[in-house]
Amino acid sequence: MKIWDTRSLTSRPIQTLTEATDTVSSVYVHMLTSSIITASYDGRIRTYDLRVGEMKVDVMAHPVTSIHCSADGKAMLASCLDGRIRMVDRDDGAVLKSFGDGNPDPSEKNRGPIYFNKDLRIRSTFAKGDSVVLSGSETPETRSSGDTTPATIFAWDVLTGNVIRTVPMGTNIKVASCVAWNEKGSCWAGGCSDGMFGVYNYSIDEVLC
Repeated sequence: MKIWDTRSLTSRPIQTLTEATDTVSSVYVHMLTSSIITASYDGRIRTYDLRVGEMKVDVMAHPVTSIHCSADGKAMLASCLDGRIRMVDRDDGAVLKSFGDGNPDPSEKNRGPIYFNKDLRIRSTFAKGDSVVLSGSETPETRSSGDTTPATIFAWDVLTGNVIRTVPMGTNIKVASCVAWNEKGSCWAGGCSDGMFGVYNYSIDEVLC
């Protein structure tokens, strides 16, 4: 990971962080704690404290494709390619809660949409004052018939870990790859592999644009 000074006239980075042994997939800057948090396909979350010049490593044991931090800076949200999103305590690295079923075989599931993340990078985020987790998902293909279920946006309750809302993004979409939350407007945006995105009212799932 490279860091540039935007006020400088030179294109050279002022610092290069080389600790990751595989692709750095996500970077999050938390201003209140003056820290940079990175996620990597080597299964590590690295937190760089710029105030004291220290680095902390949390091991997830699976490729990490997305990292996000809570507003108070006490928890991190890490999306991994084992089909789980982990909420991690920044102080001791403990997993506080896990969201997702671990990439189940869709042909064996007899319920609604399945959260699936096995191959592609998917962004996840906190929402509604850090009380909800939002994430997109891949479209799993069933082994028996080849049928697919639509890529879906999932919302989980942070306290219970239960799915509280699902929004299918349409047919023939391989992945809903990115979500973003707007606290002031109580709405969210989702981007998909077909190059389109939508803005939704969280309360009624109404498409705003």
